[in-house]
Parts: sequence; C-alpha cells; structure tokens
Amino acid sequence: MISAVVGLSAVTVEAAAAQDFDAVLAAPDDPDLNLDFARRAADAGDLNGAAGALERVLIADPNRHAARLLYAVILYRLDDLQGARDQLDLLEPVTLTPLQRAEATRYRARIERSRSTTRFSGSLSAAVTYEEDAAGALTTQFDSIVPPPVSEEGSAAVVAARFTATHDLGGAPGYAVFGSVGGYDRSTFDNIDGDVRRGDIEAGLSYTGRLNSWNISAVARTLDLLGDPYMREVGAKARVSWRTSNATTLTVSGEAASQTFDEPAVDAVALIIGGDRDGWRYDVNVGLTHRLDARSSMGVSAGWQAKEADYEPFGYSGPGVQARYDTATRRGQYLAISGGVQWLEYDAPDPVFIGVGAPAREDVRSWARVAVGAPISAFTATGATGDWRQDVGVEGALTYGTRDSLAPLADYDSWGAELRLTWRFGAAN
Repeated sequence: MISAVVGLSAVTVEAAAAQDFDAVLAAPDDPDLNLDFARRAADAGDLNGAAGALERVLIADPNRHAARLLYAVILYRLDDLQGARDQLDLLEPVTLTPLQRAEATRYRARIERSRSTTRFSGSLSAAVTYEEDAAGALTTQFDSIVPPPVSEEGSAAVVAARFTATHDLGGAPGYAVFGSVGGYDRSTFDNIDGDVRRGDIEAGLSYTGRLNSWNISAVARTLDLLGDPYMREVGAKARVSWRTSNATTLTVSGEAASQTFDEPAVDAVALIIGGDRDGWRYDVNVGLTHRLDARSSMGVSAGWQAKEADYEPFGYSGPGVQARYDTATRRGQYLAISGGVQWLEYDAPDPVFIGVGAPAREDVRSWARVAVGAPISAFTATGATGDWRQDVGVEGALTYGTRDSLAPLADYDSWGAELRLTWRFGAAN
C-alpha cells in the first residue's frame, strides 16, 4: 500500500513538473513563470532544474534580489560553493530586508566553513523523560540478569553532547581525517535507581565523492549503570554509501567490538561456570533512503547482530529491521516516525541464571518513536530569523518498547515520553 501511494505521488509530481516545464518552454523569458517553476522544482528536489530557471530569471531581471538569494542557496546545496559565493557578493551592496540580509550572512558563513580545511560541528541537548516502567526499561535495555521485582514508573533528566572535528588532507581531494567525542548522562528524579552514563570517542578516515562516500574508524565506548562501571568496548567500524539517483542512497555499514563487562554476580562464579559475558559483538546493516520531495524522506534497513560470550548462554545472534519517515514544512516544523524489530536467539540454555531445564532464551524486541519538533525560529511571525534561533530546536516525542521472551523470563512493554531542547552548531549550520 505504501509503495503504491509513493508511486502515485511520484507520477503526480512528474506530471505536474512536465506541465510546468512545458509552460516555461512556451514563455522562456517570463521571469515570474520561471521563478514559480524554480520554487516548485526546489520543493520537489530538482535542484538543477531550479538553478536553470533562476539563471533565466536573473538574466531577464538582474535586480530580483530575492531570486538571487534563492539562487545562491540552490548553488550551495549543489555544492557549487564558489558560484554561491559569487551570487552573495553581488548582493552585498544592494538593499535587502533584515531577514534576507541575515540569511545571506548565514550562508556566507556556511560557505566559509565548508571551504575551510578544518571544520567543527556538534550538538548539545537537554531533555526530561518519562517511562511507564522505568525499572523494566533499564534491565531490558542492558540485558540485566536480575529483573526488578515490580514495574515502577519514573522520570529523569537527560543531557547529551557530541563534538566532531574534521580536517581535509592536502593533495587528496575528498579525503579527510576526523575525530568525535560524545557523552550521555541520565539522572533519575524518583526513588528508582536508574542512572546511566555513556561516553565514546571515535577517530578515522573518510572520503566524500560526487556519488559515493565512505569512512572507517576506531571507536571506544564506556557505560556506567547505577553509578558503577558496567561495560567497556573497543572496536572498529566502517560505512559505505552510494547515491544511486538524485533521490536514493544505498548504505552498507558494519562494526566489530570487543566487550568487557563488570558484573560482580557473574564474575563471582565465572571460574565455576566457565566464563562471563565478555566477548566480541558484531553488527552488519544494509539500508536504503529515498527522498520523496525536498522536505520528506523515508528509509529502511535490515541487519544482523551477533554477540559472543565466554559463558555461552550469554551469546546470541539474530536479524533486525528498522524503518523511518521524516517530513518537514518550510518553517522547519517536522514529524519523524521510526521503529524497529530485533529477533535474537541465545547460543545455549542457561541453567545458572535462568534455571535448570529452561530452554535456550529467545527474545523479540521492538520499539517505536513518534516525534514532532521545530526550530525556535518557526514560532516567529516570518517563520525564519537567519540567526541562532534556527539552530536551536524543541522536540516532543512518544516512545514504546517491548520484549517478548520465553518463560521463565517475564515479558516487558512500556510507554514513554520526552521533551527535548537541542542546539546544533558548526559546519552543517
């Protein structure tokens, strides 16, 4: 049904575009007609068509400053940074509205950052979260062997940050080295002891070409639960993307990481049972994203996850699928819907921690998230500000998670909610 709707929408958009282009061909020197076509083409994701129409507009009427600003933005999105800069230079001596001048200044700064050999970017967010079954969510997320006695709702404050630096390699166009540092802190408000802290560091090499890109990196992560160390992992990851068309991208990614756990209950009997949870984890994913129009996209991915463990019943493997749909308005308000399912089969029955005679564990884990958000600038009269308010956004989300397990493990499901404020800065802004 979804594919039929997407196909019908594509046919409708193509038919409308053909009619618009026929009208332009009939009156190629009509600036208003070309400007209307350029806006429609840009909305549909046809940036080359929009650029051609805007060129005709500016040849016929060089003093259409709003059209020139739009042309600069289109050239920037086409990665023609020098062309975009030339158009902005032509706007320097002319009179623009305050918003137009702010947008021109904003894109000039973007161009300068993009042309720089060293670029910085990042994000900082703060959120308040609620979980219907906070205790169950914690043990399910981290596969604790000691489940909570009862379900308890709870709320928490969450702070997350990420900082990335990228440096182009001289003499090797498209190649760059990069490093990234991230952190996450969840502190509960209630009596439930559910504090979580995560940190990671990554460094690697990347390449960006016209139709493809890739990166390889080394990564290290740390995870603390309830104020104590829980897991450390060190590994490598890689990702390759191919743009099969102007609207569609295929991505293949993989990761291998050696995990070390600090679990006193397991460590105390590790010599007796023959091992613990330590071992390698592997992930492989194949994904496809498709841009439906300039402000909407959808994506699907399928993958396989495997976990080795010294104590065989802690090892598992299985497939998973995920899907996502995003759409936004001109002002920047957006809707994001995502979800996934993971099927896991454990490597052996666990007579020590689950019980003698219990079958090998099997889990079906699923999740869903629906979020709506907008930059602060969307709430102004014009819907855009050209300043920091376009980089700071507020988001509200509903979440759902579930785990179906074989007895004697209990099933789990819980609803949650989030209210988040995020500031994004750097090279992409």
